[in-house]
Amino acid sequence: MLVATRSMEMKPTILHLISSHQFTGTNHKDIYTHLSTFYELVGIMRFEERNLESLYLRLFPFSLAGKAKE
Repeated sequence: MLVATRSMEMKPTILHLISSHQFTGTNHKDIYTHLSTFYELVGIMRFEERNLESLYLRLFPFSLAGKAKE
């Protein structure tokens, strides 16, 4: 069975918004606060409910920097 997938276009504004709240992995940063902010930012965008998990997986790397990204 062949399943067709529709490609989602990531607008530069969305990527900039996510990237402006990056988690670096330093000791003074809280991962739970970062995750909460990440979910909040993604939540303000309009996407189909069935695509949320793949959307999170595609956007999350843009929310990391430095040691956390390694």
